[in-house]
Amino acid sequence: MSHSFSHVDRDALLQGLAASAEDFCSRFPLEDFRKGDYKQYPVVTLLTCSDSRMPANIFGPIFNRIFSVENIGNQFRSSEGSVLYGLLHLHTPVMIVAGHTDCGAIKGAISNFVDEPLSIRNELSLVKDSLDTARTLYGLKETDEPDLIFTRLAEVNVDMQINYLLANPAVSRLVEDKELLLLGAMVDLHNHYQEGFGRTFTINVNGERDTGIIGSHAQLGRLAQKTKRLTR
Repeated sequence: MSHSFSHVDRDALLQGLAASAEDFCSRFPLEDFRKGDYKQYPVVTLLTCSDSRMPANIFGPIFNRIFSVENIGNQFRSSEGSVLYGLLHLHTPVMIVAGHTDCGAIKGAISNFVDEPLSIRNELSLVKDSLDTARTLYGLKETDEPDLIFTRLAEVNVDMQINYLLANPAVSRLVEDKELLLLGAMVDLHNHYQEGFGRTFTINVNGERDTGIIGSHAQLGRLAQKTKRLTR
């Protein structure tokens, strides 16, 4: 799972971090923050992979808007308390589970990770369990396109997280009462969907995986126009 990286100038890096912190301060939306009595009012709970290519701002401005939960392989069970806090205490009306192409956690989970530290093994075991269950549930088979298998697995991994969310009675009730919309998304970092690098596709809505049905979902607006998946 590890890979080599180029040398980093630590001094330059630290200077850059300091400059970014100063920029955040200079752009701090104090007036809006004051109007909200300095409390948080996010509108989206986002569960995404902690991969550095998957920043939360893929879905727009972050500050006081996105309650972001990140872990390897975007696993609900790895961060269940954090996700439920966003849904049951902060009452965000939208929950997004976002996977991506070339996910290292997916690759790691289907490899032999026995020599990894216990904490990494624990998290990869959850990813592996999600994938094993998805393979059986959705009849996922090996394809003639081996480069795409990880993307297919990432898709059904997103599906499984939606399933786990819906298995929670409190979350399921919010969905049934139309107080919560669960969205599954795939971010194409490698043009595997042949529509350009960086495209985001809606692949699951409240457990529905059929792209035809998702595409006709009036509530989704423009998100319904970008629905595509490799697995059925």
